[in-house]
Order: sequence, then structure tokens, then C-alpha cells
Amino acid sequence: MNNRIDRITKMEAILDELTLVVEKSDKVMNELVDSLENLNTLKKYYESQYMEDVMADKRNEVPQDLKRGVLSEDAVDTLLIDLVELSNKMEKLSKKIIPACE
Repeated sequence: MNNRIDRITKMEAILDELTLVVEKSDKVMNELVDSLENLNTLKKYYESQYMEDVMADKRNEVPQDLKRGVLSEDAVDTLLIDLVELSNKMEKLSKKIIPACE
């Protein structure tokens, strides 16, 4: 009888934990989907006006106290690499989740 109660208690804790993880993951995934438009905006910026702003910064036409990490090529490259890696991780994870749920 004690083993059964322990087992049910353990499984209930696992259910609660997984439910919370799925809820948080779903929220973050929705935020990521919603941010894709901003990603496209940032990409278009880099394809058009970015170099103009970099040159203005080099001519000291941009206030030095202005946050301007966007003028660094590395910042956006790192973001894009991180997004691709995240996408690959999600794809691999989905290949593990689907069989576990069938």
C-alpha cells in the first residue's frame, strides 16, 4: 500500500512539473513567433540602412552614450546563429517528444 501511495505521489509531482514546463514553453514559443516580424525588420535594416548608420557613428554623429549594439555586426550575427541553433534544438526535441507521446 505504501509503495502505491509513493508511486502516485511521485507521478503526480512529475505531472505537475511537466505541465508547468509545457505551459512556460508554450508561452515562450508564442513570444518567439510574435517576434519573427521584428527579426525580419532587423534583417531588412542590415540589408539597407545599417552601413549608413555605422558610418555616421564613425563620424561621431551618433551620441556616444546611446546604446548602439545594433551597429556591431557581431551582435546580429550572434543572434542569428543562436536562432538557428535554437531551431535545430527544437527540431531534435520534437523528434524525441512525438514518439514519447504516441
